[in-house]
Amino acid sequence: MKEEVDIVYLSLPFTAAVAVGTMLSPSYGAALVAGTAIFLALAYFVVRKPRSAAAYALLMFACGLFCSLTGGLSALSDAASASDWQVAVRARLTAAVEALPFSSDGTAALVKALALGDRSSLSPEVSAAFRASGASHILALSGLHLGIFYMLLSYIMAPLGRSPVVRRAKSLTIILLSAGYVVIAGASASLVRALLFIILREGASMMYRKISLLRILLCAMMIQLMLSPGEIASASFQLSYLAVFGIALVYPWLSALYPDDGGRFNPVRKVWLLASLSISCQLFTAPVAWLRFRSFPKYFLLANLLAIPPATILTASAIGIVVLAPTGWCPGSLITIADFSASLLTSVLQVISGM
Repeated sequence: MKEEVDIVYLSLPFTAAVAVGTMLSPSYGAALVAGTAIFLALAYFVVRKPRSAAAYALLMFACGLFCSLTGGLSALSDAASASDWQVAVRARLTAAVEALPFSSDGTAALVKALALGDRSSLSPEVSAAFRASGASHILALSGLHLGIFYMLLSYIMAPLGRSPVVRRAKSLTIILLSAGYVVIAGASASLVRALLFIILREGASMMYRKISLLRILLCAMMIQLMLSPGEIASASFQLSYLAVFGIALVYPWLSALYPDDGGRFNPVRKVWLLASLSISCQLFTAPVAWLRFRSFPKYFLLANLLAIPPATILTASAIGIVVLAPTGWCPGSLITIADFSASLLTSVLQVISGM
């Protein structure tokens, strides 16, 4: 944990201060007090040049309080509200998906939901199955969806090589395309978090540095709250970050209980890894979900074990369809894969929701 100490003493006090600021009434007087505290803290740093972690923690607490009380550097949620061109792009992509010859109307609805965040076409029965089975997070555009988009881009660009120039070009392209996808999809708190992950990871890669998941998480949280302090009160922000905290802190320990046996394919271990991932997320998100929604999915483990594989395949094919459909060329095999995975996913969730 030594490598995370520096960012811990920066990110956590900042986040705590943002949380405190959301409980106070924003005013010019309060912002002035916070700004004065920052000025005095900076003056102390200039004069005394402290090296203690506590001094840095106090400085970041003052910065977080100031950002929260003044509304942040910009209102990310306002900036992400749909403009005319975003509406036009989404409308064109939606029309292109609806024009494809899917064997079921439900497939087109799921493709739009998983790739564009448009759930308006989902039938009440399908929506209820996702909700009752505890798989609603699959429908909400999040790090899962952007992560699949990121993996597809990385796979497509892999043959280009790994020379320094090519690596930097690939990283910049991935960041720009991921940012474009996030803007078109609506820039929810969880998507912004995932985008910050990609930016930080690719930035570290361009500098030939390794950065741990926990360190990326804390950096992303601090940056996102600088941009939009009010996000800390949203359920999307809380559940998104708590889920990744669970993955960063609990998943390594759980996954190690079933060690790798020489790199050979082991289906039992694959199931254990997926179960460990689901349990790690639920341990951190379940308390907040209960406090906010007074609900807890009884079959969350079964739902994730059975639904995540077809959902991943469907999401990957949905992204491919959304990209290719507007060009007028979309392989029939891709449509068939989407139809099959959509049917399988729906059937699995309906069975679980009826238990």
